[in-house]
Amino acid sequence: VAFLDGLQPRSIAENREYCGYFGRDAAGDFVASQPQQGGSDFCDLDINEHGFEVLASYHTHAAFDPNTFNEVPSDVDVLSYVADDVFGFVSTPGGRIWLTHPDRRRARQICGLGCVTSDPQFIPGDAGPVAQSYSLRELQQQF
Repeated sequence: VAFLDGLQPRSIAENREYCGYFGRDAAGDFVASQPQQGGSDFCDLDINEHGFEVLASYHTHAAFDPNTFNEVPSDVDVLSYVADDVFGFVSTPGGRIWLTHPDRRRARQICGLGCVTSDPQFIPGDAGPVAQSYSLRELQQQF
């Protein structure tokens, strides 16, 4: 949560996603890769480019956009976690954090609105109700 909270202001100000990996180094310590800059609605990573055991991926969802449903992980987000076989953390403009379980193909909120820095332009409820969890199928229908 603290790591993503640290990325939120930059992601929102620049309207760009930032992404990377969490893992364990050779000494068994938890580590995070340097955040990679993406675009307003994407961030590309290569899971093989790190000198540690990757356990999870992370990314921000950039700034609030009333024309984009970016308060939840997208179906593409979930499919990338499934393909990499890693857990996925996503922070949103409203300050939510989601955790995606690759085997279950399900994303659930681990903390709600305002849990991390939110975009001052964010309008709660703009995209309608947001559930506590979504299956991949539900996200595919949404997107």
